[in-house]
Amino acid sequence: MKRVALKYCGGCDCTYDRLEYAKKLKKAAEGHIEWVSMDDGGFDTILMIHGCHVACPEENLEPGHPWRIVSVVDDRFAPEEIIQQLLERGEK
Repeated sequence: MKRVALKYCGGCDCTYDRLEYAKKLKKAAEGHIEWVSMDDGGFDTILMIHGCHVACPEENLEPGHPWRIVSVVDDRFAPEEIIQQLLERGEK
């Protein structure tokens, strides 16, 4: 099972319900992805769920970080599409 770190923005200017979308993503990923926090380690991919198109938390990642990042800035894509992107980014 692929381990993916899940990171949310601070939610200062949300244009959609991030938590509801995250629930849909988790449901679509059942049996394929184990969700962990950034502190857990053992992951090679991060799903960053931003509330708007500014995506400011990405600015705070270490330069030269080794992680693959999939960013979500709205809920226009079907959750299955996002999960497929995560799974296509290699296995850890």
